[in-house]
Amino acid sequence: MTESYRSILEEMISDKVHGASWYFLKLADLIEAGHREGIDTESIIRDIRMIRPGMAPLENIAELLSQLEPSRLAKAIRAYWRNAEERIKFNSLALKSSIKSIVTVSYSSNVRLLAEAIGARVIALESNPGGEGKIWGSRNGLVVPDLTMTYFISSADAVVMGCDGLYEGTIVNKVGSLPLALTARHLGKPVIVVFESFKARKSRPVNIHRISINGIDIPLFDEVPLSLIDMAVTDVGLFKSINVEYMVRAFTEAIIKYA
Repeated sequence: MTESYRSILEEMISDKVHGASWYFLKLADLIEAGHREGIDTESIIRDIRMIRPGMAPLENIAELLSQLEPSRLAKAIRAYWRNAEERIKFNSLALKSSIKSIVTVSYSSNVRLLAEAIGARVIALESNPGGEGKIWGSRNGLVVPDLTMTYFISSADAVVMGCDGLYEGTIVNKVGSLPLALTARHLGKPVIVVFESFKARKSRPVNIHRISINGIDIPLFDEVPLSLIDMAVTDVGLFKSINVEYMVRAFTEAIIKYA
């Protein structure tokens, strides 16, 4: 059964688990449904921007929707996604000889692609609140309590994490990413971030999404300074120095090509 525009939008707004990659792919469904139901482009753009204000992929696609015909943009999103996955797997191979085990936080499809490409063992923090790291238990990963990160990082080759947004000077990722990166730096272990170029945006997010736990507002994401990141594995290459402007340009050129 074909999902309606409203049901897809409500699912995206209410979601508390998925990261930026899920939202990016869902945008193709949302845009197609809106086009099919005759919803005007400006309304779709406005709805996209209210889902998670400032989230890089949502803002990037909202901008592109004012330039490209909706059905073409939805098609381009899916084509870009397929190519990005293959490029991340290929670029990850450069790490195969040096990394045999990694510690990660939350669940990232990009971390999975890297781990599968190089044959690395994955040790995942439970990643509370939310517990997304437990997903690794069904994907041959070892799931461990968050507070044991020091012990497991000390015996791993690297910390590898996904990324929900790359902005000037920082990445945004699941809460717990900052202490993970700080601990890795303290123990002398490299920190590697894996992401697609669609997550890059020069302007910083308007706000960090929060949830209420026992009456206390808790942010669901950390801001990790790029100074704590040793390497980025992306669909457009491997980088020891991350240039946000280059990433934004590479993504825009790719989407326009696929459209």
